[in-house]
Amino acid sequence: MNQDGISLSRPLLKTKGFSTLHLEIFEYILVGKTNREINRMLGYSERSHAVVDHSRKVMYKLLAMEDLHKANFKDRVTYPRKFQFWWMKLLVKHKDDLVLRAIVPKFYE
Repeated sequence: MNQDGISLSRPLLKTKGFSTLHLEIFEYILVGKTNREINRMLGYSERSHAVVDHSRKVMYKLLAMEDLHKANFKDRVTYPRKFQFWWMKLLVKHKDDLVLRAIVPKFYE
């Protein structure tokens, strides 16, 4: 733990599937939190790519639900904060379905 009481060890997900943690991270991005802030809140290291990887999983699911091709929306996946209102619209539209599909995350201890 560091001086702020935040764990410095990365929480390793046991679950390989789409989880509610992925949705939570994506929502943090859409409300304007930086990757560094999210990493700190969730206990990931500063240089962790988990936030990016987990949020991309949600974005790809949303594109699939809208029947949109990944190749045509690379810029929106790469810069989700720049297109946050567009992503928020898709998330609100499909959130109920995503929550039904998402599993509760389990972590290694």
